[in-house]
Amino acid sequence: MKKNIARFKKQGIIFSAGRGWYSFLPDVFELDTTPIRNIINLLKREFPLLEFNVWSTEQLTAYFHHIPTRFFAFVYAERDYLNTIFEYLTEKGKAVHLDPSKKDAEKIYNVDRETIILRPSITEEPIENNHSKIGKILVDLYIEKDNSQILDEWEYERIFENITDKFVIQIPEIIRYKWRRKLFAFSPLMALIDVKCQ
Repeated sequence: MKKNIARFKKQGIIFSAGRGWYSFLPDVFELDTTPIRNIINLLKREFPLLEFNVWSTEQLTAYFHHIPTRFFAFVYAERDYLNTIFEYLTEKGKAVHLDPSKKDAEKIYNVDRETIILRPSITEEPIENNHSKIGKILVDLYIEKDNSQILDEWEYERIFENITDKFVIQIPEIIRYKWRRKLFAFSPLMALIDVKCQ
């Protein structure tokens, strides 16, 4: 089996999708970080030592079935700093929500401009240079679709499928982070991973 896998990799038939996972797709998913650059630059200038990461639904626009009319950015940082970040971004004229609950979802969605949602960071988040990696985004988006009611289950599945049908993504990264977010084997997200990525 290992010899076959090595041969298939050498011949360009299969491609690595993370430790022990392989894909027939040659193209690795590349995440556009342009939509979150402004938020990252703002926070880095004001809080140069702060550990944080950001992602936005705008980064996934090309993979939605229905083109979204509003975007939601998520900033993850240590809980103790969220109030300070909230005050700073509010002063900068941003529409910001501090770790809102499900009950606050209607207030979040009824904002015309881009909304920034602050959340406590999660240990071992897949991040790079202050931006969330696609594995983290797909798991967080799955959670936020319910918590913030920013899209429905069907739209989430389309996004997931549109990405995984065309690109190689790091499956072990998704699985590991899914466990960090307490989404266990019986979750619909795990079923999606099983169907689309095995």
